Amino acid sequence: MIVFCGKFYKSITACALSLGLLLSTSPTFALGTENLTPEQLEVINSAKQVRTSITKKSDSLNTRISTSAVSSVSSYSFKLTRGSFLAWSDAIVDWTANSTQITSSDAHQKSGYVFPNIVRTNGITKQKSSAASYHIYLSETTIGAGVVTPWGDVTVYETDFSDYLKVYKDGSATNY
Repeated sequence: MIVFCGKFYKSITACALSLGLLLSTSPTFALGTENLTPEQLEVINSAKQVRTSITKKSDSLNTRISTSAVSSVSSYSFKLTRGSFLAWSDAIVDWTANSTQITSSDAHQKSGYVFPNIVRTNGITKQKSSAASYHIYLSETTIGAGVVTPWGDVTVYETDFSDYLKVYKDGSATNY
């Protein structure tokens, strides 16, 4: 009986000691940003900054056979970028329009990061409030600063962003 209890006791003790060691050496995380490194603060601060650009891709003539009317169709691209090279995301809307309406539009997201930071592109969706003269897209992204631990990377701070991209029939665009 003593031998059995001794082996059992040793297993429990070893497990408890390992768990205690693991928990005592794990990093502690602050609720705010005051204990973050300069690199982690750079990721967080740059994620709050947005850069946009509009590119006119092409002009072409569109001939309608049914009405024999000829109209000019232009294609555009609007890109919204968050972050820096440490952690960045792009929301891109491509659309074509003539002088009276947007004829088509499509959107997608791109992202990248330097380990251990994270970027999650949570989707980009066309909003029901869109009309013939403008289309609105909602881009959702999470950007976070991380730290490397002996057990892998851990995100110490992350923020969710929701950006609306509104494109117009005249080739202009806004974000909010």
